[in-house]
Amino acid sequence: MSIGRKNIGFWPITACILGFLLLIMIILFVIQTLFIRALVIMAIDLAETEVLIQTQSLEGVDREEIRATFARLRKALPRGQINLRKTNVAARYVQQARSDDEWTADEVNTLLDMMNAALK
Repeated sequence: MSIGRKNIGFWPITACILGFLLLIMIILFVIQTLFIRALVIMAIDLAETEVLIQTQSLEGVDREEIRATFARLRKALPRGQINLRKTNVAARYVQQARSDDEWTADEVNTLLDMMNAALK
């Protein structure tokens, strides 16, 4: 061993490496969270557009109510104010209602009521 050179040791190097890896994991967690939020908001936008397009010719469906419901959904999502069980039931209802490839005004209004109930 040369004079004036200190042996750093195993544990300080390991602690630095683990600290660096922890920092990387935190950064990846934040990026993942932002990506998931953006993906869900894009899905909400697509669903809103689909409902608005499919209900253009229906009588008894208020287009402003559709827009307002989806706007409330977008606002409630980041705050975690959505009941996921009720949202799951609404999604199953949409699959069943869309099985015949046509919406009725009652189906759309029921969907809007279910979505409004899913918001806390």
